[in-house]
Amino acid sequence: MTFGSTLRGAREARGLTLRELAQTTAIRRDYLQALEDGQLAALPEATFARAYLRTYARELGLDPAPLLADFDRLLRPPAPEPAVTPPPEPPQQDPPTLGPVRLALIAVLLVLLVTVGVLLLRRPSPAAVLPTAPVPAAPAPSPVQPPKAEAPTPPVSPQGTVRLTIKSEPDGAVVYLDNRNLGPAPVLSFPVDARRRAELRVEAAGRTPLKQTIDLGQSRNLRATLPPTGSEASVLTDLNTGVRTLTPLPPPPASVSPDAPPAATGTVTIRFAGQSWVRVTDREGQVLYEGVPPVGSVVKYPPGVSVRAGNAGAVQVRVGGGPEQAMGGAGQVVTRQY
Repeated sequence: MTFGSTLRGAREARGLTLRELAQTTAIRRDYLQALEDGQLAALPEATFARAYLRTYARELGLDPAPLLADFDRLLRPPAPEPAVTPPPEPPQQDPPTLGPVRLALIAVLLVLLVTVGVLLLRRPSPAAVLPTAPVPAAPAPSPVQPPKAEAPTPPVSPQGTVRLTIKSEPDGAVVYLDNRNLGPAPVLSFPVDARRRAELRVEAAGRTPLKQTIDLGQSRNLRATLPPTGSEASVLTDLNTGVRTLTPLPPPPASVSPDAPPAATGTVTIRFAGQSWVRVTDREGQVLYEGVPPVGSVVKYPPGVSVRAGNAGAVQVRVGGGPEQAMGGAGQVVTRQY
C-alpha cells in the first residue's frame, strides 16, 4: 500500500472527514486530498509537503516514518539507464586490381633498375683515397635545471550523498541542518549532500538548544541531549564513537508578552495566533529565526525583514503603529517583505 491509501484507510476507519481533519491539523482540505490521492504535483514544495504528511499521519495515530520513506521514493524516481547504440560497421571494400597499364609500367621500372645495377658493377674503383672529413666537436651539454617544487594539492571536497541520523533527549526536538527543517527527532537515515562543514541545530520548548558545526564527509549517527533551560549546556554525542561534545548556549529569539507596550515606529511585530512554521531573514538573507513558535507568542524585528509562513492565516503582522493583519489565508504558504 502507498502512503496515500494508508492515510485514506486510517481516516475512513475512524469515521472522520477531510473537513474535520483540516480543522484539527490546520492543513488545507485540498492538500489532505492530494496526500490521499498521491498527487505530488498538487502539493507545495517538498519541505512543507513532508511536514503536512507527518502531521496528518500522527493525527490518525500512524507511524510517519514508513509513509515519509514512500513519499521520498515517489518524489525521486530512479533515472532510466541510457540506451547503448552499437557503432556502425565500416562498409566493405573490394581489393584494388592491377590493370594492364600498371603492369606495363612496373615491367619498365624493373628493366631500368637492372640496367643501372649492371652499370654500377662495371665502373672501376678510384685510385686515390679521398681524405677523411673532420668530425665536428660535440656541443657542450646544457646545464641541468633543478626540478621545480610542485604546488601542494588542495584537499578534495567530499561528493555524493551521506545518511544523517539525529536522536534527541527528550524525544521530539526539532532538527535543523543549515537552517533547513528536517522535522522532529528521531530523524533516521536522512539523505544529505556530503560536505565538510554543516550547521546542526536542535531545539525543544523549555530546553537548552544545541547549535554546532559538524563534519558530513561520511554518514553520521548522533544524539543531542537538551537539558532544562538554565541548568547546563547541551551535549552532542556520536553514537558510533561515543565522543561527547559540549556546545555554547546561543541567545534565544527576542520575545515579549502580548501585554507589552506598542513597538517603536517601523518595528515589525509578529504574533502567532495559531500553529505555523515560519522563517525570518534580514536584508542580506541571514536567517534570524526558523521553526514553529508557541501559539500566542510575539516576536519583534527591525524593518526590512522577510517573513515566510507555512500557515499564513495563523501569522498576524503589525508594522510600527499600524493595524495588525494576517499574512494570508489559512493553510497558505506566503512570503512577504516588511
